[in-house]
Amino acid sequence: MGLLTVHSTPLLKEYQSTAISRATLFTCVCFAIIVVGPLLIAYGSHGFWSKHRIERQVPRVRFEHRLLLVVHHQSNGPLMTWSTFPEYNALMSPFLRRPTISSVEHDENKDGIYDRLELNLELETTKNETIHSVQLILIFSYALTEISDVNMETMAVVQYNSGMPLSKVHYAGDLSWVQKKVLQFRQPDNRYNKTVISNRYEISDIVENYHSREYMTELKNGYYTPQFGSGTRLRIAANIRYAEAVVEYAPGFWNVIKWAWIQYASILVIFFYVIETVKNFAFSNRLVPTWNEKTIQYIRQ
Repeated sequence: MGLLTVHSTPLLKEYQSTAISRATLFTCVCFAIIVVGPLLIAYGSHGFWSKHRIERQVPRVRFEHRLLLVVHHQSNGPLMTWSTFPEYNALMSPFLRRPTISSVEHDENKDGIYDRLELNLELETTKNETIHSVQLILIFSYALTEISDVNMETMAVVQYNSGMPLSKVHYAGDLSWVQKKVLQFRQPDNRYNKTVISNRYEISDIVENYHSREYMTELKNGYYTPQFGSGTRLRIAANIRYAEAVVEYAPGFWNVIKWAWIQYASILVIFFYVIETVKNFAFSNRLVPTWNEKTIQYIRQ
């Protein structure tokens, strides 16, 4: 008849030595390797203490119904212009030509956040005015809320030049988030929540000042479809999609620790097992001398 193990208790061996001895030094070295070794490997493999991370989020974008239009006719000749800024219109009154504008924003997935802008602009011209260049600045409000609270006014520039007379310019592209510096986790940033076009109405000055910002938007992945011919009307159509923002940010302390300790602990388990095996072999084979050795029967409570 076979035998069954009905109960078992482990045996604990203790190896004793003085505070100043080779055995104590060996134990301290093993402990240091267990603690420090995983830290060095985790840190040296990169990614242990993350200095920046990348997240994707859907921005809240609204067209502010403000714009600035500059149209050149007869290559390098006079211009026609109009804007929603009274000061600019007063300065450029000899060249003003008011267009007809219609715009609508679409929430395609019904989540309460607009996904794209559809804008149509028509400008009356004469038969002698052949259009060769179009510059259109559109003003938007842009907000990010998940990583950091960022609220700012941004712009998009639709620009097309042609050697042939234009009767229509159609543009389709993405309004994309651009950053030159990482965001700080959970720190609001509203320094650009002010008008993009203030007292300087020269296009080059507006663009240069805007480009100096650390955070902004710009049109990307765009395609122009021109129609050529002279007529009495110039049409500009823009279909601008609000692209998902790829945000780079510096995580907070607890955000870093949450992932760092997992890397450390996973390597610590391996080090602990290997070093404990080495210690057991060294002490059981008397490679490290001790003063006393005793076996204790461990009774489970």
